[in-house]
Amino acid sequence: MEDAHVHALDYLSVFRRRKWWLVVPILASIAIGALLVRYLPKQYKGTVTLGVIAPGVSPSLVGQTAPLDNAERMRAFSQQLLSAPVLARVAREERLASGAPDDGLIGRLRSSVAIVVPDPVAQTSEPRKLDTFMVSYSDEDPARAQRVTNRLATVFVDETSKTREEQAEHTSSFIAAQLQSSQTRLAELEARLRRAKESHIGQLPEQTQANLQNLSGLRQQLDANATALRGEQDRLSMTERQLESLKQGAAQDFLMPRAGSPTSEAPAAAPETRIATLQRELAIARATYTDKHPEVARLQEELATARRETVAERQKPAADREAQLTADPSYRQLVADREMGRMRIRELQRVESDIRRQIGLYQARVESAPMVEQQLTSVTRDYELEKGQYSELTSKLRAATMAENVERNRRGEQFTVLYPASYPAEPTKPVPIRVMLLSIIAGICVGAALTLAREYLDRSVHDVRDLRDELDVPVLGEVTRIQPAA
Repeated sequence: MEDAHVHALDYLSVFRRRKWWLVVPILASIAIGALLVRYLPKQYKGTVTLGVIAPGVSPSLVGQTAPLDNAERMRAFSQQLLSAPVLARVAREERLASGAPDDGLIGRLRSSVAIVVPDPVAQTSEPRKLDTFMVSYSDEDPARAQRVTNRLATVFVDETSKTREEQAEHTSSFIAAQLQSSQTRLAELEARLRRAKESHIGQLPEQTQANLQNLSGLRQQLDANATALRGEQDRLSMTERQLESLKQGAAQDFLMPRAGSPTSEAPAAAPETRIATLQRELAIARATYTDKHPEVARLQEELATARRETVAERQKPAADREAQLTADPSYRQLVADREMGRMRIRELQRVESDIRRQIGLYQARVESAPMVEQQLTSVTRDYELEKGQYSELTSKLRAATMAENVERNRRGEQFTVLYPASYPAEPTKPVPIRVMLLSIIAGICVGAALTLAREYLDRSVHDVRDLRDELDVPVLGEVTRIQPAA
């Protein structure tokens, strides 16, 4: 038995036998497509072009934030345009509903709106920024489609400006409230810090350097005072020794010059000193002259007189000697100098005690400065943080106020209608060519399915191959097609 195979002429044979099963569905589909084009409800689309105009005031001047990227701008544009307040206002102003707009009407409006971005005019290497949007609205009435589209654009522009203005006002109000709260907290922290510093005045960390300088100066004063005290004590000791010499008549000490007396005025000598001087002069004179020389005789006479005075002085009572010393101006001057020296020493000792007390005070301040600093750290840190926040809020409030004025005067970035929607002369749905093509394709598919099904269900024999396949017997001959007589 020969293997069965399908030839291309077999399909032609099938089409010739079943052509009406294919043609009739195609013709029917064409008729149905024509009816659909004629009687299907038509949809008209109004399209308006919105653009973003540049702000009239530089954004850097009012401290506005950086512009949104393309995805954020597209999302924000869609959310604002399709928001319920915008669509409800459009429905009210266009009287699309008899009463208040419900959720169903707003949903239908939202589903009828389409947002697309037009292609750029020129291709550049820089990243594209979205600044133009095309908004479309579909409706069965072309005039209503035009009106609603233009109304939607107008309401969107107006609501966007109001929203930006309200946002700027709310931002300013919020920052003002935060600034007021920060100012109150700053005043409280400032009062706490002031009370803490007043309770530790002189021990503050910022006063440590001044305390060290004062401490160094007091130590220098203490050294100078100690030097002056030693000098006064030395002068007092010398004065007391001179007074004691006058009392005891010592020959080895000399009286100090009277205070305020000329330096050329020589002090008076004690009797023992005078005797020693005269003996020395007499020895010198005898080495030069004889004992009968007038100079030698004079010195001998003076020496004898001095010895008699010395003996007489020693024989005087102590009270007489004291009275004599008291009558001596030099002695009185020495006594006055001694008392003055004692007064100066007491004053220097008092000054030294006061300096030592101040040194202890400043030393304690310097030593307590780290502890005071640790106690003030938390209050100071909170105060500095609050002060920085207050300064930052002040700057933000100034920028927010300027931004509010810009939005109120419509000087910022705004949307505007570049091209309003025109009257749609041709419907967008249904598309005749598309409907007819789909109908014809559907007719062809249905006709092909019917033709194949009819051929498959037909069990009659049409050629030698069908006979051989059906009876499984060899075919001896084949009669060609007999043409009927004319």
